[in-house]
Amino acid sequence: MTILIAGCQHASHKPELTRIAIISINDVYRTVGIDNGQTGGLARVRTLRKQLSSEYDHVLLLHAGDFLHPSFNSKQDNGASMIQIMNYLDGSFDHFDDDMLVVFGNHEFDKSSAQYTSLMSGLIANSEFTWLDSNIEWQSDFIQPEQLQSYVLKHYGQITIGVFGFTTDMQHPTYVKSFNDYRSTAAHYVPLLRAQGADIVIALTHHWLQDDIAMMKLPEAIRPDIIFGGHEHYAQTEVVNDRWIIKADADAASAAVVEITNGQIGAPMIVPLNNKIEPDPNTDYWVQRLDADINHDFCTQNDQELQCLDRIVGLTQVTLEAEETQIRRFETNLGNLLTDLAKNAFDACGADVALLNAGSIRLNQNIPAGSTITEKHLAEMFPYRSDLRLIEITGQTLQDMLNHSVSGWTANGHWLQVSGLAYIHDSEQQTTSHIHIKEQNQPINPEKPYRVVVPHYLISPKYDQDGYVMINEQMQLECPANGSEVAMLFRQYLAAHPNGIRPVKQNRICHQQTQNCY
Repeated sequence: MTILIAGCQHASHKPELTRIAIISINDVYRTVGIDNGQTGGLARVRTLRKQLSSEYDHVLLLHAGDFLHPSFNSKQDNGASMIQIMNYLDGSFDHFDDDMLVVFGNHEFDKSSAQYTSLMSGLIANSEFTWLDSNIEWQSDFIQPEQLQSYVLKHYGQITIGVFGFTTDMQHPTYVKSFNDYRSTAAHYVPLLRAQGADIVIALTHHWLQDDIAMMKLPEAIRPDIIFGGHEHYAQTEVVNDRWIIKADADAASAAVVEITNGQIGAPMIVPLNNKIEPDPNTDYWVQRLDADINHDFCTQNDQELQCLDRIVGLTQVTLEAEETQIRRFETNLGNLLTDLAKNAFDACGADVALLNAGSIRLNQNIPAGSTITEKHLAEMFPYRSDLRLIEITGQTLQDMLNHSVSGWTANGHWLQVSGLAYIHDSEQQTTSHIHIKEQNQPINPEKPYRVVVPHYLISPKYDQDGYVMINEQMQLECPANGSEVAMLFRQYLAAHPNGIRPVKQNRICHQQTQNCY
């Protein structure tokens, strides 16, 4: 397989055998990409697709979910601009793309109440590509656009490819009746697709890697041939029963590419979509235009100057570590600063510890040393409400929370940034040990009560709580600081340090495999 980059010349070669390339992306929240547009973005996905189309007989583009929400843009337009740019990934508007399939991610359902039923139906109806709803049972009053299909058969020369989807049930909107489990979904669609002539059966999934692995361990008769997945934001390749599971990096920082030649599935490549690949100019034009329109509308609607999002709110003297594969797997200096601010806000109420789920800090890019911090940075960093609550829990419950934090160590949003404690993390065993309350310099006592600051999201029954089912609203204590917003605390801190901030890492989370922890 040859992956072309800008400036390279490659002669088209069309062998007699049918050669197919499959591109898969997942968890793309920004059409423009990250790192000031130097990494990822849908214009680079279009470039990759064009290049592979010059090399292969057929190219199938897959998206494994999470693109409508959450982002700064989607807070303004509910995902409309994302749909527009995805419509252009075949190089034109007003033309249905038969070779592009997407599956719902959990964040597609962020607008989950009944009032958003028509919004979801309308977004699907405006799509020029196919949505797979294989395991979703809609409510009877949900209008199902023709873009919704339970499965797809693609006939490429001598090869027929069948594709079905699977979406996690961690977000359950009012307009969805139920989600079928992965086993029953595979048991229905794999035999069905094979009976209809599929030489290769693809599962396009949005759930945890361990669930993809479990799907690939199903009996042979109901097992897909390959899984393209999403949900984690970290590129992964796994082989289970001699079959591949592939996920790419979030925000199209990479794409997974698989070659199929004469029905044989090749090993996947994770292709970086960095500044070595030039964005497709036509796609990039629309990306930049729609992004500028959203920025303009935001400033106008908030009665601010037209360039309000460029307003400088602070300066950093050091690189702020916010890229997701770091802040969702390790202690970072930004994570330390934000959790310290959260804990300090509750000092008067005796807070011992502060914990922030890294999925609530969604910038997904570092801010270089010497850079300004703008209103747009803050808007992208905190797309959700970041209100805090003080709870009281036992040391055993605190241990349980940290154990959940390190589980599924693949850049998951439930990873906790911490203040007020320290511990050792063994990523091979996915365990925590040597947990100490820093101010007391003592190991936690399983029976002792501790006062812990957490986002309201982690205790509210209205949400999935990122899996922190061991805590709840009944544990909340009265404190005047309840309701404080992390975003506002950060803004105030920046204003108090006009010469720049210098947050540091302090070995709060010692990673046993890469650091000297003893």
